[in-house]
Amino acid sequence: MTNPFPPPGPLGPFVANTYLPADDRATARVVDPADGSPVGVVAEATVDDVRAAMEAAARAQPRWEAIGGRERARLLRRAAERLAARREELARLVTREMGKVLFESRLEVDGAVENLEYYADFGRTLSGEEVAGLPAGETVRLAWLPRGVVVAITPWNFPAATVTRKIAPALVGGNTMVLKPSSNTPLSALLIAETLADAGLPPGVLNVVPGPGGRLGPALLQHPACSTVTLTGSTASGVEVLRQAAPRVVKCLLELGGKAPVLVHEDADLDWAARAIVWARYWNAGQACIAAERCLVQASIADRFVEKVTSLVRALKLGPGLSSGVDIGPLYSVRARDAIARDVDLGVAQGAKVVTGGRVPTEPALARGAFYPPTVVRDLVDDNPLAREEIFGPVLPILTFDHWVEAIDRANASRYGLSSYVFTQDLTRAEQAVRGLRYGETYVNRVGPESPQGYHAGFRESGLGGEGTVWGVRDYLQLKTIYVDWKSPHRADYFLPYDR
Repeated sequence: MTNPFPPPGPLGPFVANTYLPADDRATARVVDPADGSPVGVVAEATVDDVRAAMEAAARAQPRWEAIGGRERARLLRRAAERLAARREELARLVTREMGKVLFESRLEVDGAVENLEYYADFGRTLSGEEVAGLPAGETVRLAWLPRGVVVAITPWNFPAATVTRKIAPALVGGNTMVLKPSSNTPLSALLIAETLADAGLPPGVLNVVPGPGGRLGPALLQHPACSTVTLTGSTASGVEVLRQAAPRVVKCLLELGGKAPVLVHEDADLDWAARAIVWARYWNAGQACIAAERCLVQASIADRFVEKVTSLVRALKLGPGLSSGVDIGPLYSVRARDAIARDVDLGVAQGAKVVTGGRVPTEPALARGAFYPPTVVRDLVDDNPLAREEIFGPVLPILTFDHWVEAIDRANASRYGLSSYVFTQDLTRAEQAVRGLRYGETYVNRVGPESPQGYHAGFRESGLGGEGTVWGVRDYLQLKTIYVDWKSPHRADYFLPYDR
């Protein structure tokens, strides 16, 4: 694309490869959380726009299915090439929209491109099966078919990678999509959709309707063309999607909240564990569902471990994501910063001790933005809200345990079950934790991010379905069984009346 993105005027909803005019639609300003400066303006979709997008997707789906997996894969690969060519443009847009440091935004865009490339391979490899051992003249086949129109609802914390992680598996399987991005980060989604259209994606296959979920969500989920909804968001948002999807029995794929435990045994490589855990907690300013949310450290090494972690955390530089040398950018909004500050104050009031951080910055360069310092707290118990509830920000609670089995049991005592981490050099102990931790994924002596070659799924209140691998593609498909009797003449022993 030759024109700068975003343009100075409002960008309307993207339907059938065309931006709808702003006209009298409500507009929303997208601002940089580092300083409140404007990034762009979006014209919010109306309920009528949602209807138009769903109808465009429904019209496009049969032809998209008919071109076959090989051609769909070719288009996704071409889209990956076009998106890679806009890497720097999209990375800077991600940083300006939600605040993460530019280094992380570039890595996220690389992941977004990888999603398109990875899932394209399934255009050639997806297959059903034929049942063996049947009587002569009979066939039973199982075939994977697209579900139809998929509604995708995406969050602000990974506005490029999460979008393509939903687009790619849904589209390669023959579905079409209507995407509602976060109101905080709609521009990244629109740039991606524009790039896919430029790569040759047919009109109606991917449509984007920016706007508030409270208004657009019911119109999307209750539309008769909606076959599936995929959401990445909070558990509360997932419950609301389930409620709205229930009357039409719409399939729900939900990646929800997390409170990832980290278990550190006294035999672990403490220098490595400290470095890894600091990254796993503070990358993306702690705004990740797989972030290390609570660290359980064996009591015998707790003081040494806290010292190592604190030393690393105090060396991190806080600042605007586009500035050089910055490790942690702002939270996505001032509202989020204030919520984290209240969470920490409440945790301290209930016994937690702040080791470092814990106060909203007062320096002029930071005070005007949504900044919160990387924070470490200790001396808290399991029912402290900092140890129990998801804290979507740069706060690391450190608790202690005496025995390994105790640590596993305490880690499992959570309503969440998405990610978990283990640090030990004993193979038997590691295997005990891997088998015992009731989480969708466990990292041993390493941290994330997750790979598309793994199935990213949560237990308990962390979600339904998952993403990655062939299983993540099949979540967007439906399995059909086909029975054929090709004998001649046809006969059967069970038709009425039975006396014949």
